[in-house]
Amino acid sequence: MVQANVPQEFTDSEHLHVLGATLSITADSETTDGEYLVLDMLVPPTFENGLHTHDPSEVFHVIDGEVRLHVDGDDRILSPGMTGYVSGGAIHGFANAGNEVSRVIAVVTPGGAEGFFREVGHPSEDRSLPEPVEPTEEMLQSVFATGEKYGFEFLGPLPEQAE
Repeated sequence: MVQANVPQEFTDSEHLHVLGATLSITADSETTDGEYLVLDMLVPPTFENGLHTHDPSEVFHVIDGEVRLHVDGDDRILSPGMTGYVSGGAIHGFANAGNEVSRVIAVVTPGGAEGFFREVGHPSEDRSLPEPVEPTEEMLQSVFATGEKYGFEFLGPLPEQAE
């Protein structure tokens, strides 16, 4: 158990390639007593994770680039320094909204979703982006099936963005 008021260092990030993005797990439920998961994400311009829902809440903080965050029918463009919140159970999704790689810190609470990312991702030695991926139907069905084990429900692509 982690003692209260004792700073924790998370120096050994685990890097995963997930459908064309790179997710670095900097803190997981094991290191935070189940309280949260922290992902440091590199999101290529073509990335979209589609509409989905799950019980944990999420906070997205943009470091670089622009991200479209869609929550319960509402679209927001988050720029560097901006933060978006998704309550547990909300229908949401995000996509890179620009032409450059975006860097986003995501905090998921409570922890536990790292199991999903570890199962669908491919380990990487570093934070490099993988070659661009056009997900096949087989890849998506595998992600959907794995998501069900972790309480994720996938609902299809993001709706067209209003101009």
